[in-house]
Amino acid sequence: MRTMWLIANSMSKSTDHNVIEDVCACIEDNGYRLTRQIDLSKETLPASGRLPDIIACLGGDGTANAAIERFGSEPDVSMLVLPGGTMNLLARKLHGDADSETIIARSSFREHIVQLPQITGPEFASLVGVIAGATAAWGDVREALRTGDVEHIVEEARAALQVTLSPPTIEIDADESLYNALFIEPQEHGLQAQEIKADTVSDIAQHGWAWLNRDFLGGPLNPITRAKELTLSDNSGAMSLLVDGERIDAPSPLRLRWEMCPARFLSTVQS
Repeated sequence: MRTMWLIANSMSKSTDHNVIEDVCACIEDNGYRLTRQIDLSKETLPASGRLPDIIACLGGDGTANAAIERFGSEPDVSMLVLPGGTMNLLARKLHGDADSETIIARSSFREHIVQLPQITGPEFASLVGVIAGATAAWGDVREALRTGDVEHIVEEARAALQVTLSPPTIEIDADESLYNALFIEPQEHGLQAQEIKADTVSDIAQHGWAWLNRDFLGGPLNPITRAKELTLSDNSGAMSLLVDGERIDAPSPLRLRWEMCPARFLSTVQS
């Protein structure tokens, strides 16, 4: 019987105690032995000790990335990313739109291990993609939506719209063109850079609708270049980023590298 840990946060609205209990029951009903449950609202990830065969992460992309950073280099551990957040970008990449119960059931009889390329920045790594530039401001709108504060939502949306329609300020490598926003995606053989088109209200509406439907990018894109290393710069001196959907700021210029993530991921999508 294969052993498994479950990492979750019971204080999250989408992964409360009831959800966690249901997932724990599903793990054991599918033939795994659940040897440890880690509640990130009460404890931190262990720094040492005997590890299980599989570490399951139930939460958003931030929870998954924290577990991958801590355990992803362990050679005998597989990572099972379950959807428990708002966007669930990595879970969707590995499992499509399946829910946690379906993913656990599939993994118990059809184990498929994959490795994923990643973007490595100065203090972060991305397995899904990085948005750089004005469009990253919509990450603040998403955070406001979580609170349900209508006044805050309107304020952030107004600010994001103003930034999105501002003049372009981003350069990429030796390209003399300026861009308002870029999407950098880790692909099999390199980093693919694409311009996020947001020239019109229609463009912005398409991106906004995609976000509401948990699609990282759904609006118009324009491919620019592919390389193992890319350098982005913003003449404002700072870069606004969404890293796997999480909002961060970075200095300019920003150097990004293509690497393979060492983690062994369980995937349940049909290859």
